Amino acid sequence: MKKITIKEVAEEAGVSKTTISRFLNNNYGNMSKETKARIAEVIERLNYRPSKQAQALKSKHSYLIGVVVADISNLYSSLLLKGIGSVLEENGYQMIIMDAANSVTQEKDLLEKLLDQSVEGIILQPSSRQSANYEFVTERNIPLLLVDRQTEPEKWTSVMTNNIEATQEVLEKALKKGYENIVVVSEPVKDVSTRELRFQTVRKMALAAGKTCELIEVTNEEQLPELLQPTLNSDKKSLLFASNGRVLMDVLALLIKEGIQIPEKIGITGFDDWNLTELVGPGVTSIEQPSKKIGKIAAQNLLELLKEPKKMQEIIVPSDIRWRKSV
Repeated sequence: MKKITIKEVAEEAGVSKTTISRFLNNNYGNMSKETKARIAEVIERLNYRPSKQAQALKSKHSYLIGVVVADISNLYSSLLLKGIGSVLEENGYQMIIMDAANSVTQEKDLLEKLLDQSVEGIILQPSSRQSANYEFVTERNIPLLLVDRQTEPEKWTSVMTNNIEATQEVLEKALKKGYENIVVVSEPVKDVSTRELRFQTVRKMALAAGKTCELIEVTNEEQLPELLQPTLNSDKKSLLFASNGRVLMDVLALLIKEGIQIPEKIGITGFDDWNLTELVGPGVTSIEQPSKKIGKIAAQNLLELLKEPKKMQEIIVPSDIRWRKSV
């Protein structure tokens, strides 16, 4: 099929190529309603698709936004990307999606590649907690916005859920059920600020209530049976708190496989990025993160940053607590 040119659109609409370019860039000036309607009708009838590269060269806008997630296999990332993409598409921007695979080295390489592709801004789920690792992005005058996690010291606007408050609310109610030992199961805590926040909140509340608190750090699900065995065999009434959806599902799978009665023998709760906990066992009390909404708000705020720089802020999107029967 022959590619329609901007010249052909202009001739069909009876206007200049400059007028078509202004229309495509939403730069209407004194353009009449009749002219705009006629151009829109011709573009639709001819199925004209403007060249993004040509638009970028003329307008000095690439209409590209880089999005780097820590682990694209995590369902949290999928829902996050869905939210980001929906807002960017509505505003004429496209995503370039990159997966850092939880590697700080790979992440830096991906960010460099995005800068080479002239992205206008970057949304990042950082794999490192150190702000120094990302300063090279803003040195290139590219707006950077963080999601899910914060870096230290805080330098960029971030969009996160209410980690401390949500954890406190769940633990406050759970501790009234007579648990003697609270066990936090998490991927390595020191790597990610939100894991640290969640663990320290649980620990503080458990100790204040006179309970013991343990931390079990896992890097893959194969480690779980051995690491959790002492808890499963203990006479103490224990509550397991999973730091994210992947860990929560892995722990649940192990408890079901071992035939552990929930919550009679062991209680379980934690953060749920999957929205599947109502389907498992007795229904799991969980903190459901609004991943898609976080993505939408992140994209909206980045687009605002493209228009004008703003003071750094931490935007909190509250999670929903689902009270079920696992605690």
